[in-house]
Amino acid sequence: MSTMPRDTLKPSADCDVVVIGAGFAGIYALWSARQRGLSVRGFESASDVGGTWFWNAYPGARCDVASYSYAYFFRDEFVRDWDWSDVCAPQQEIQRYLRFVAQRCGILDLVTFDTRVSAVHHDEDSGLWTVRTSGGETVVCRYVVLAIGALSNPKAPDIDGVASFKGEAYFTSTWPRDRTVDLRGKRVGVIGTGSSGVQVIPEVAKLAKTVTVFQRTANFVVPTESGPMDPARVEALRKDPQAVRSGLRETYGGNLVTNMGQHRLHDLDQAGQDEALAQAWAGKYIGLAFRDAHLPEANARISEYIRARMQEQVNDPWTAHHLVPWDHPFGGKRPCRSDVYLQTFNEPHVRLIALPETPIVRIVPDGIETTAQKFDLDVIVYATGFDAVSGALFSIDIRGLGGATMRQAWADGPNNYLGTMVHGFPNLFLPSSAMSPSVLSNMATLAEQQIDFIFDSIDWLERNGRPRLQPRQASQVSWREQTLHYAQRRPGALTTKSWYSGANIPGKPRVFMVYCGGFKRYDDICKAELRDGFPGYDIVGDERA
Repeated sequence: MSTMPRDTLKPSADCDVVVIGAGFAGIYALWSARQRGLSVRGFESASDVGGTWFWNAYPGARCDVASYSYAYFFRDEFVRDWDWSDVCAPQQEIQRYLRFVAQRCGILDLVTFDTRVSAVHHDEDSGLWTVRTSGGETVVCRYVVLAIGALSNPKAPDIDGVASFKGEAYFTSTWPRDRTVDLRGKRVGVIGTGSSGVQVIPEVAKLAKTVTVFQRTANFVVPTESGPMDPARVEALRKDPQAVRSGLRETYGGNLVTNMGQHRLHDLDQAGQDEALAQAWAGKYIGLAFRDAHLPEANARISEYIRARMQEQVNDPWTAHHLVPWDHPFGGKRPCRSDVYLQTFNEPHVRLIALPETPIVRIVPDGIETTAQKFDLDVIVYATGFDAVSGALFSIDIRGLGGATMRQAWADGPNNYLGTMVHGFPNLFLPSSAMSPSVLSNMATLAEQQIDFIFDSIDWLERNGRPRLQPRQASQVSWREQTLHYAQRRPGALTTKSWYSGANIPGKPRVFMVYCGGFKRYDDICKAELRDGFPGYDIVGDERA
């Protein structure tokens, strides 16, 4: 093994780390790199920090995870010096919060905004990565952190005639920020009833002359936790933020659980179950109505109850029936949360179109044609979601060992170890990617946990001569099996067509992409790799060898 001084091992590097993306994970990654004495550059396609919370600026956009948990805890001041206006903060406030954190951390000068990364290529001789941008810049670095998010590549509508529409067209995922979209008195069609559709439709209905909602699949819609922050809970968070931070990682979903049923399903008779469900609905914790809510029989009881409550809120029986998801259990898809969505369909100018019965045939210059009729429209709003997880990754030309691309590595679906590294792509890290707790956990907690794991790994590499780290093929096979194992235990995970498994994208390999083993178990496995010297990885060039 060479005894060359460390600074001369890879003399052509412009910096130690390149961070791509400036959302929750990216901001913390930039700060972590600087705190650990690493030189770092950041690139962000938007004009400001925020990631998802920059782009998803549609009317009604807000977080459905309580602000008690959905925030940074790595520095006490971010808990003590920021006052949330609502338990479920709106988009504009979350984006302001992320800029507040970025300013306090002093990382804004590290980021080149309005710049997309077009290519990330590995050089085997030097072990370095070359990052190329849309601005024509080339940066050579030792480590790449792809903090590009799981839901950041909008799904293009797979409908004939999209480009022919002569009216106004908007995507919830790229809503205009430089002007106000005036929908007053207009005929608006909304395609999609996932989380963004559920949030935007009531706001559109306040202004539009008519609203026609085109729904492919219904989703569970349960009450939000929205409302004023509880001063006692806020005070508890501020008393010892680091204890809260540690505690979040000991939970299943990375959230502070404020309410939960006290009994298991079969500890109660029918009347007791009904009472527990009613209390959970009123207390806005219906998904945790029973202590064993994760078991199929308890989940079925919860699903049945939610369907009944949903139908009660809609006057027209046909509309009520079609707004309810009958094809999957609660949690099979990401549940939606709203206190006003279902009631919006009681307005005389709002109409639901069930596409399984009357599919869209095409979009025409002045509206949308289904198999049943033509709808004249002035505006179409696409709430059609994202090419989740892999879509954003494939939008960058990523090439690892032997020139192999990430598309080739994931030709049969996402394949990685611990959701953060892929065999054949040494020293390239992917927070918020596939096969981590990801979207089934609190993404703010996950961002901190994964960035800590990544930079603890980089610290180890720096101390040991900067070798190249990549997961073993066997580790990836085992991790995919573990991900499938825990998915099989989650009601509806493998039987529901959802973006969790790529089912929303025609031709995309069907692989369940979210680790359901729980946040604590995931964190413990990551810690074990660090503690034991990375037994699940290949380490090339380790000076200890």
